[in-house]
Amino acid sequence: MELFSAHVRNLWNKWELRVLVLLSLTWQVILIICGSRRKHARGGFINLVVWVTYLSADWLATVSLGTLANNQGNVSSQDKNHALQAIWAPFLLLHLGGPDTITAYAIEDNTLWLRHLLGLIVQVSVALYIYLRSWSTTALTFIAIPVFVSGVIKYAERTWVLRSASPEQLEESLLSATPIQPPNLKHSYSNSEVEYVHSGYYLFPVLKRLYANLSLRFAEGQRTYRLMVNKESVRDYKKLMGEEDEKKQSDYAFKLVEVQLGFLYDLLYTKSTIIYSLLGLIFRFISVLSIVSSLASYAVFLTFHEHDYSRVDIYITCCLFVGAISLELYAFVSLVFSDWTLKWLVVNKHSSLQNFISWVLSRCQKRWSGQIAQHNLLNFCMKKRVTRCIGSDFLFRSYFAMELYWQRTWKDADTNLKHVIFTHLKKKQDHYYRQRFDYNYLKKLLSYRGENALTRSNIKWSVEVEFGHSLLIWHIATDLCYHSTTEGYLDYNREESRRISNYMLYLLLMRPLMLPKWINRITHVRKTFREATRILQRKQIQVKDEAIASKLLIQMNKQCHQPLEQLLREKAGKSLLQEGCRLASQILDDRVSWSDICNIWIEMLTYAASHCEWQAHAQQLRRGGEFLTHVCLLMAELGLSEQFDIGRKEFSVESQNHGWGCVRSTFLSSYKVKSDVAN
Repeated sequence: MELFSAHVRNLWNKWELRVLVLLSLTWQVILIICGSRRKHARGGFINLVVWVTYLSADWLATVSLGTLANNQGNVSSQDKNHALQAIWAPFLLLHLGGPDTITAYAIEDNTLWLRHLLGLIVQVSVALYIYLRSWSTTALTFIAIPVFVSGVIKYAERTWVLRSASPEQLEESLLSATPIQPPNLKHSYSNSEVEYVHSGYYLFPVLKRLYANLSLRFAEGQRTYRLMVNKESVRDYKKLMGEEDEKKQSDYAFKLVEVQLGFLYDLLYTKSTIIYSLLGLIFRFISVLSIVSSLASYAVFLTFHEHDYSRVDIYITCCLFVGAISLELYAFVSLVFSDWTLKWLVVNKHSSLQNFISWVLSRCQKRWSGQIAQHNLLNFCMKKRVTRCIGSDFLFRSYFAMELYWQRTWKDADTNLKHVIFTHLKKKQDHYYRQRFDYNYLKKLLSYRGENALTRSNIKWSVEVEFGHSLLIWHIATDLCYHSTTEGYLDYNREESRRISNYMLYLLLMRPLMLPKWINRITHVRKTFREATRILQRKQIQVKDEAIASKLLIQMNKQCHQPLEQLLREKAGKSLLQEGCRLASQILDDRVSWSDICNIWIEMLTYAASHCEWQAHAQQLRRGGEFLTHVCLLMAELGLSEQFDIGRKEFSVESQNHGWGCVRSTFLSSYKVKSDVAN
């Protein structure tokens, strides 16, 4: 007994290929639109759509080619409709080439370029087989040739780009590349957007070497320093005395970081490697010309033979032509209005056009989400729906993972946040230069995770434990102190402390690979959340306000109510919740300032940033970008990175002095020997 009737099977056989081809075209439209948006999309919806369409797009095109080849082999050469359908084969090659806005979904796809090369050979062979099987003396045979050429070009471009972005090829290209000379800082730019792109492009080779885990020359470190602070010398940098000037400087530095990471995203995930080159422009011209000429020929052909073919197949073929041209037009607009084009216009001094493009980019382009994710323990644990899962470990573990996505919130990476971080890094940079670029001192600076900012010795125990433990303890303490006092409510150190605290908890919960390794991380995190949930959801309490919950936990820790340790009833190991409450009590008793607390969190942030592999940073570029990545690159380009080869620097006699005089002399002397150092 057959499951489907003969009518259903005949209907499917008739429409199978048509549906697959139209779906393949639809998937390309989705990919070219959403592929570029994921660079600045903060949520998971865009990434889910791109993930589904990216993985299934090649499958749809491949199955369509197989079905088309099978249909061509089962019919006689006199079937005109199948001769028309044979034109679809080169369009499917175009689809396999993919849109310009996305070539790789993840970095790992670049390492699989050999697999795509094999796919190129196989799929082109199948398309050629279909074309030869349908060979006839009609005009359709010759109309398909230009589209076939365009399809091969597109597919070959994708394979070449994947190869160029693979770690081995990227490292080889960097080792053989000639150093790019920095722009003249005294050059007058037409507007700030042009300055960002121009300076960011000349810093981009440094970012590529950081990503490839290659060492950087000491002279490059000085070059990046000058560009990041936008000053000719350290003496000029000292002139930035006002807070407003420092905020502008921090915004400028973070903007340069944003531009560079946008370039890196394009390099790793799009076709920018080839489409912004002369060869790529030639290929693009040939591809567009081929499709347009084929469409014109097809339109002329239909005027004489429209009634000889299926109207449905004629419309589908028209959709494929229009779709291909529309995708090319979209790609062309994206190509023109981009940082790469603006950079080229600045270099070649096309001022009028660059002003127009920079005006469009400043209003329309987003290089990353511009927001940082937030998770808060107290807010999480007061949700009533979590209570039902406490008793069962399996239910709690399953529900915990889902709840993390539901309760994630977002905050803007505003000027105040950038300012406090930049000021902190500037102080570290100052100390490092005063130590005459001592590499051991640099390692010491990068190893601080709160202890250097502590002004009270009695709470140093909180940062002498494992980093993950310290992070959780300080998150709990910061939140309790935030809700337990209103002193200095307008102090932005208080607000930024909590913002960084919630962001670091988010990284711990949802981006753990970006943080230093922590033994039994999952066990300790779940245990802490279950403890807090069990206390805050007790029937006798039923706390609904975070401020009340904070005061209650501190009181319990001081045994004003039932002792907290009795409520927890843990048989083994210390409770991180209890440790966090104890730390909060000490902070409140000692009146630790919010400025100190903020510096502790910034040290934790910078510690995590400097100890995260660049592969992990690059992976997050496709998810809207992580603020931690911006901090990491800012640190590196201010000289706070172990990848700089400082063993080849030279000091002049004047540099034996201390302070900023030492810094300035060091810079001046190093610029005199810059050519020697570069070689």
